[in-house]
Order: sequence, then structure tokens, then C-alpha cells
Amino acid sequence: ISLVEPGPVMTEFETKLYEEAERADYSRTDPETAEIFTKLYLRNSRDVFTSLGQTPEDIAEHTLRVIEAARPPFRHQTNVAYTPMAALKHADPSGALITDAFYKLVFKYDAVLRFGLR
Repeated sequence: ISLVEPGPVMTEFETKLYEEAERADYSRTDPETAEIFTKLYLRNSRDVFTSLGQTPEDIAEHTLRVIEAARPPFRHQTNVAYTPMAALKHADPSGALITDAFYKLVFKYDAVLRFGLR
């Protein structure tokens, strides 16, 4: 048994989701929430996926290598750039650590996030 663990994967679904979210009408949403969502969350989330995201073909290639390996690993991460976030996920199965880290990167330290993605 092997577990293939991809990080963010860029798909047509993801692309359409961002496009629809950017065109959506937020006039009935309170202004502060709409601004946070459109100016911080959407922008930073898209940048994370663009910088760290892999294609489905990348994931398929990794999966094939695991299947064909004489001694496949128990766990295989397909994206080394995503390793720190995966470590947080494994360190705290409740999800609190990774959620807090993403929250801080997106909403409090977005300049650090942008620098790190370069």
C-alpha cells in the first residue's frame, strides 16, 4: 500500500472556480467580507496554486513511478515545495496547525507569502 500525496493541483475546475469567483456579484455581501475575499483570499489563493500547483499529468507520472517501483514508499509527496504544509498536516491530525498557518500566510503575512512564492 502506498499513499500518493499531491499538494495543490491546477485543473480546469480550479481555473473556472477562480474565474467565476472574480466575476461574481458581491453587492449583497457586507463590504468588509467582500473586500477580504476578493482582495486577499482570492489573490493569495490563486498565487499559491499558480506557484505550487502541479498538473494532473505531473501527479499521474508520480503515481506511475510509485506503482512501478520495486520497493514503493508508504508515502510519496509529489511536490517538495509543499512539504512544510504537509508536515503541519501530519503533526496535527485535527487540521488546526495547517489551517492556522494558511490563515496567517493569507491574511496576516501576505507579503511573506508573496516573497516565498517567488
